[in-house]
Amino acid sequence: MIGYEIAINDQSPVVVTSPDVASVMVHSNYSFGDSVYVGGLDTSRRIVWVDEKLKVGDRIRIKVVEVSAVSPTVKMIYDREELKAKYEQLKAELEAKGLI
Repeated sequence: MIGYEIAINDQSPVVVTSPDVASVMVHSNYSFGDSVYVGGLDTSRRIVWVDEKLKVGDRIRIKVVEVSAVSPTVKMIYDREELKAKYEQLKAELEAKGLI
């Protein structure tokens, strides 16, 4: 699968991809400061690999790569409503089959 290798300054690069959405965003915002965000979506969760403030002189390298494994995430945010809906659907299916 195609993904991204992102290196900030001299840090070890992170390797990211997702079957749904993977994104790299560099924010320039006078009020809240400049930052880089690397994240994605995977079914019912939002995945975050990088969420860092930037300063003058920082270097960001983005390389398109073939990905066999991704870097560990720093945060995952789940959509509780979607998870609840999937739970209710699965529960109904299992009850209809007499398994619960």
